[in-house]
Formats: sequence, structure tokens, C-alpha cells
Amino acid sequence: MKRAFFAFAALIFATVAAWADPSGTYAFKGTELDGTEYQGTLEVAKSGDVFELTYTFDDGTVQKGAAVGDDSFLAYGYGDSDGGELGVGLMTAKDGNWEGIWTRVGADKMSIENWTRK
Repeated sequence: MKRAFFAFAALIFATVAAWADPSGTYAFKGTELDGTEYQGTLEVAKSGDVFELTYTFDDGTVQKGAAVGDDSFLAYGYGDSDGGELGVGLMTAKDGNWEGIWTRVGADKMSIENWTRK
């Protein structure tokens, strides 16, 4: 009986985890590859099986991206409106917020970024 209960509990937990997602509004901060810092607001919106990312930097610049993942990790790609900058990143959940690494296409190093839920 205990084994059946734990199997059922595990099934329920897995189902609930599949429903959870990182959608919402975040303040983001990061470090450019040259060491300068940046920040702004990020909107994460679920769209079918993927997430749409809209970064609005404090200087008004907007970048769009798409991500795959769940409530524990997100792998994403992004680009600017004129196609001049493309990059990828990997974020992991930590205490309701997110932290991760990213790089640009053609770069030889990576940097960090943090998202704090608003």
C-alpha cells in the first residue's frame, strides 16, 4: 500500500511540475562580454510548448528571444531587431528567480545574467 501511495504521489508531483512555468515579469541584470553591466525588464510568456522572451533594456533597446524548458531550466536564443546580434543562454531556477550564463554567436567567452521576479 505504501508503495502505491508513493508512486501516486510521484505521478502527481511530476504532473504539477509539468504545468508550472516561468512566465512572468522580471528585472534582469547581467554583465556584457567586455565587463560592462546592463539591466532592464524581461517579459517571459508561454506560447504553446515554448516561451517568448522580450528584453527591454534601461536605454530602451528591445531584444526578442525564444526558450525551451520548464520551471527548473530554460535554454534560449535571442537576437536584436536588425539581426546583427545573435546569442544563446542557459538559465536555472533558484528560489523563485533565475541565474545563468550566455554568449553571442562568434564570441570566445561567456558571461552571466540574473532574473528577479517582479
